[in-house]
Amino acid sequence: MRSPVRADPLEILDQLLITRLIVTVSEMKFRRFPFELEESIPSEPRLVLIRRGRVEFRLDDFTLTAGPGLMILLPAWIRRSWKITRKPGFVSLAWCRFSSSGAHLHDLATPIYRKLDNPKLEIEAMERMGRRLKTGHSADAQVAEGELKALLGRFLRDATVPDHAPRLNTRPLSCGEQGVQLAVQHMRTHFSEGNVLRGLAKTACLHPKYFRSLFRRTTGVTPGNYLIRLRMRAARYYQHETAMRVKEVAAAVGYRDAFYFSRLYRRFWGHAPTLDRPIHQSDGEPEAGANH
Repeated sequence: MRSPVRADPLEILDQLLITRLIVTVSEMKFRRFPFELEESIPSEPRLVLIRRGRVEFRLDDFTLTAGPGLMILLPAWIRRSWKITRKPGFVSLAWCRFSSSGAHLHDLATPIYRKLDNPKLEIEAMERMGRRLKTGHSADAQVAEGELKALLGRFLRDATVPDHAPRLNTRPLSCGEQGVQLAVQHMRTHFSEGNVLRGLAKTACLHPKYFRSLFRRTTGVTPGNYLIRLRMRAARYYQHETAMRVKEVAAAVGYRDAFYFSRLYRRFWGHAPTLDRPIHQSDGEPEAGANH
């Protein structure tokens, strides 16, 4: 998603520090050109540090070319792929995957990144986490959690949340852009409400026609499509992480009609919502688009 919302890294850190984090993977990787990771939609966030080489990440409509010393927090529940660039033709990276209970980052729409002057400390931390995980002991898992939180603290302190363009935007926002930002923040907070699109221009203090034009120019999508993306990400999270039925998920993200919700879900993610259950159990409800 192309989002102008600059989530505060320090607010994210505050949320993560008071939440149980479970490190599931921490390891070093080396790949050579023309390696390319096909598109996938991970259910857990990744923290990636490029040690050497260069790699191009694609996350929905966002593209980021990462070189040595760049650390990136990749959100869950967004389409992602990456490939090694032709020059220098390889990449060496350190990475970890983690889950959380409570401080879910499923609504984070863009990567957060930071260029490290000396990544040695972070590499060593990931190596220690990897060794701790191999023991299988609960005490070592807790130590790995402490390592991850310390790493996230150092990283998020000076990290950057990009806007819709893959570059740092250091110029002040115009009054109109600030209005769009207020509107997006409102949508992210109230996306489950049926009338959330009404009054957005008023929230932004802009004329409706100008608001729609500026919103699309700023975010790359219309307000309606932006809302669908917010709802579909939340819906996929509910499908994967809860036992809610399809009609309950539909209602939770703002749709009264479960069949209409299922059609949108299939169009957005490419498959029916029931296929996003950890075990493909049936909800006992017909899926839109199925043959009857």
